[in-house]
Amino acid sequence: MGDGGTITLRLLGSWDAAVQGARVQTGTRQQRLLAALAIHGPRSRHYLAGLLWPECPEDHALGSLRTAVFTLSRRVPGAVECRGGALGLSGAVDVDLHHLLELLVRPVASWSAGREDAWVLDRPGVALLPGWYDDWVVDEQARLQELYVNAVEERAELCLVHGDVHHALALARTVRDAAPLRESTVSLLVRAHLRLGNEAEAWRAFQGYRGELARELGEQPSDRVRGLLEPLRRR
Repeated sequence: MGDGGTITLRLLGSWDAAVQGARVQTGTRQQRLLAALAIHGPRSRHYLAGLLWPECPEDHALGSLRTAVFTLSRRVPGAVECRGGALGLSGAVDVDLHHLLELLVRPVASWSAGREDAWVLDRPGVALLPGWYDDWVVDEQARLQELYVNAVEERAELCLVHGDVHHALALARTVRDAAPLRESTVSLLVRAHLRLGNEAEAWRAFQGYRGELARELGEQPSDRVRGLLEPLRRR
């Protein structure tokens, strides 16, 4: 992750803010405002007031927003700036979420096994604002999850194609934990185990998927997934 800003804002794994390395204590209002600006970018005051205090009358919500901005100007000076009628994060703020999004939209072939892969393998460490249940946060959590699962699965597939099977297996397990009902992921996991000669592990991965699928959706694995294990069944 980058360190270009004098203010660092952490939204992944947990919420945290620091100024030149020193952690800053902020209230819930200030935390939510900084998170909203990091996720949505510069927005009008009316938009932010409605987003953060949707059940309050507009004048009350705007008052809460003014209080949050004023408090941040004291606690984290320089973090928020006015842009005409909008508020936005200043260029001094370095946000971990932005670095993760930049990675996930990059070609997976350019990822570094020593840096990027190690980062995405720490799945709890890339969870967006765990424990936050505001609608605008939940929507972004779902969007990030989809980007994450697609990119890591693609990276695992690439490793498998190039013969880096152990690496592919680690990535596939991470995706399986994030999306246990995803057919393409269990297929990848089974193929990796079979490439390594771990037939029992391949069966275990398939059986776990079949049980989860039956419990959650009342369905059975597709012929495509079952077909991966057909040679073992014949034996």
